[in-house]
Amino acid sequence: MSESLAYLSLGSNLGNKIANIQSALNSIDYDVGDIFSISKLYENPAIGFTGDVFLNCCISLKTNLSPDDLLVKLLEIESNAGRKRGSDLGYKSRTIDIDILFYDDIIVNCDYLKIPHSKLHERKFVIKPLLDIAKSKVHPISQKSIVKISKKFKDFSDLVEIKSNLNNPFFTVLSKFNNISVEGNIGVGKTSLATKLSQDLNKKLILESFDENPFLKKFYEKPNNYALNLELTFLVDRCKELNDFNNQPDLFKDGIIFDYHIQKSLIFAGVTLNETDFKLYRNIFFLMTKNIIKPDLTIFLIQSEKKLINNIKKRDRVFEQKITSQYLSKINEAYLSAFKASKEKILKIDVSDLDFVQNEMDYKKLIFRIKKNLRQRLKEFPNQYC
Repeated sequence: MSESLAYLSLGSNLGNKIANIQSALNSIDYDVGDIFSISKLYENPAIGFTGDVFLNCCISLKTNLSPDDLLVKLLEIESNAGRKRGSDLGYKSRTIDIDILFYDDIIVNCDYLKIPHSKLHERKFVIKPLLDIAKSKVHPISQKSIVKISKKFKDFSDLVEIKSNLNNPFFTVLSKFNNISVEGNIGVGKTSLATKLSQDLNKKLILESFDENPFLKKFYEKPNNYALNLELTFLVDRCKELNDFNNQPDLFKDGIIFDYHIQKSLIFAGVTLNETDFKLYRNIFFLMTKNIIKPDLTIFLIQSEKKLINNIKKRDRVFEQKITSQYLSKINEAYLSAFKASKEKILKIDVSDLDFVQNEMDYKKLIFRIKKNLRQRLKEFPNQYC
């Protein structure tokens, strides 16, 4: 079954409300689908009965479940969280309440399920968070957008935004790893992904200063003359960056993200150096990296050579324009060979069909691929990925 886009409303007014909603989000992410967006969290009074104030939010997610199966799963999540639904009429306080608001643009009118939710257009505590994530969404019955529906309310002053942010469950999974490296061939988007992840995971960003290497342009012009100079300079710079962080960690960041693995030095040297120079380089490499900081997880991006060439042309670095698909192929083979033999935690993710650098939706698709790959590995090798 193909994926559908659903919108849900979550609310709680018993116990630790934020924890209740976060726990429900974690369960939805694990058992229901990929959460694309989460609105701000709002506090509002109980409506229709006397009870403590509610916290509410809305989310969008991609799911393979049918509307009926989605309902069953959500009721199961509510039940596991202590929600007791009764047959008696009237509203009650609850640990968690999850409603299906929209499911694509379909209309369902059953005794047990109505989509769109029959009361969503009447509820400020639903419309306000929907404005955060789906203001252009059109109600398939009234044919009014969420923005237009919101105009019927004079104000939303009785809804108070709560500053405590909810976490996308994916980042909860990935944050288990303190130090993460992003690797891949030239032009695959390592720096872009590392930068985005550092922001989302609150990790210090370490980027390779390739443009400061005085031998890089010379290497592309005369590779045989400058290969050893180039690789040794890169090795020294990378070791210095990683050692500097080791000696001066950022106390306000939860680890680091870097757009290279130190093994990259040996991988590229194996391709660019002749046999004699490589033997010398390898001895220096092992000596310099003996106590260097290593990643807890490496995300290895894979992309077709044709796409890599296009990416390289787009970024318009003059000295890179002579790179050939044959050279990229050699680099890719060297990466695959090195990582196949590695005992480290490495996720290989194909991004040939994604433009996650320019397209935010593609970035989220990449995030979900990483999540699914990682969770599968956690199931297969629980001890290795603890």
